[in-house]
Amino acid sequence: MKWQTECEKAYSLVVPYLRTILIKKLIDRGVPIRRASKIVGLSITSYEKHIKDDKIKKILMNEDINDMLDALASRLYSGDKIEPTTFCLVCSATRKIFDLSPCIF
Repeated sequence: MKWQTECEKAYSLVVPYLRTILIKKLIDRGVPIRRASKIVGLSITSYEKHIKDDKIKKILMNEDINDMLDALASRLYSGDKIEPTTFCLVCSATRKIFDLSPCIF
């Protein structure tokens, strides 16, 4: 069995879905998909692959996480800087939904 940190697990199991939601929220604000994809750092192909996944619905059903993602999308839309620890908090909260260990922060 390969040893992985919690962040490494989340990078493949959680982060792509969070990025997908951020792209969707930017598109909903009128940002073209190509630009939103570039801002968030996820390819359009990956966005299209993940957007219909049930994990997206599960994340968005959590009001607290949805609110955090709305705030992040607003900051991205405005061009504000996002501190890495801010995204870490969202990721850690999301990991709990999928029964993954939360972040140590």
